[in-house]
Amino acid sequence: MERQDLFLMNTYVAEYTIRSSSLTQAWLLRLNALIPTLRMGELFKVTVLQRSVSFEFEGWVQVNRCSLVATSSDLEGFSYLVRKDFESHILSDEHGFDGRSEPTLDVAPKLFGLMPRGAHIENSSPLYPFELSEKEFLWAKNVTRLYEEAKQNQWSADTDIDWAAIPDLDPVIETAICQVMTYLAENEFSALYIPGKFLSKISPYYMELVMFLGTIIYDEARHIEAFSRRANAKKIGLQYSTTATQRSLYSLFIEKDYFKTSFLLHVLGEGTFLDLLDFLIKYAPDPVTKKIVTLAKKDEQRHVNYGLVHVKALVQANPKRIAYLKEAVDSRKVYLDEMNQDNELLLSSLAILAGGSDEEGYALGYERVQQLKKRMGENRVRRMIECGFDEETAKEISMSHTANFM
Repeated sequence: MERQDLFLMNTYVAEYTIRSSSLTQAWLLRLNALIPTLRMGELFKVTVLQRSVSFEFEGWVQVNRCSLVATSSDLEGFSYLVRKDFESHILSDEHGFDGRSEPTLDVAPKLFGLMPRGAHIENSSPLYPFELSEKEFLWAKNVTRLYEEAKQNQWSADTDIDWAAIPDLDPVIETAICQVMTYLAENEFSALYIPGKFLSKISPYYMELVMFLGTIIYDEARHIEAFSRRANAKKIGLQYSTTATQRSLYSLFIEKDYFKTSFLLHVLGEGTFLDLLDFLIKYAPDPVTKKIVTLAKKDEQRHVNYGLVHVKALVQANPKRIAYLKEAVDSRKVYLDEMNQDNELLLSSLAILAGGSDEEGYALGYERVQQLKKRMGENRVRRMIECGFDEETAKEISMSHTANFM
């Protein structure tokens, strides 16, 4: 087996000298850690100074499915060239997350554990049951940019809101604010749980999307905190949740298809919410409430932007998918039809904020709320047309959208 030419050619990728009188645990650790870093067929060189260690080392080579391809001995000891004879890892030539690249495979590898893209995974690793592994149904071209925006635009309900500056409002106005905040918070629970439900089903091969969905969950948690704290900032506190709202949110919560959910939540639901938040920004009775809603709207815009690009790409790839999405809206409408009524507590509160609580002011506020609902419908149609829907279908879907807004 002696082949001096292999030693002279320096064909090995690592070299170690063992000076101890036995193959110690420390050296076993070092050699065992070397094996996973080698590709099949690569060589490494080990020199031992004592013959007793050479016997131990030759045994280690056999146990670790390697081959001795050359040996050499001289007055300084015994040298071995060892070849790794198996592939212990699936090797990846892809770039990991760098803020610029995106995943190249259309389907995530089946053997892809909880690791960052670009790493090498051992063949004996368990197969995780990721149900969502096709890029077409998950990816949006803007997801990496939106993730970066989410990081840069984080805010804190503790440090960015001056809670002590909330004025003592008329009790009727304060009660209206508390009712609206209650409604916002319960809807944001829906927008938190739904991405969370899908998060563990998405292969981490699409790590940018997984990380972005993580920011959505954190955004919604922050909104729930801020809206709840605003309701509890004075003596009145959180108000009432209606069955109509809860049924609407439930019909969204139980949807199992990621594509349908992205459309229902991000395009229709949160898209409509943008109009509601604009309304509250305009008619908020105090600067603190206005700031809370303004900050929340910036977050919600990111969520909507993901949904628009995601749905648009899928519709462009196959326009027949529009019927699939319409089916989701129609199915939801059937469930809600028996109680698809306006949330009267919410609408009355919005009217008070937009006009006042006296007869003349309330009438004005009510008219402004009706204008809001009309604007919501028009903008839903506009967003769907942006996604590739024809105007007639977009109008029909908009008319079928839940009265709960979300």
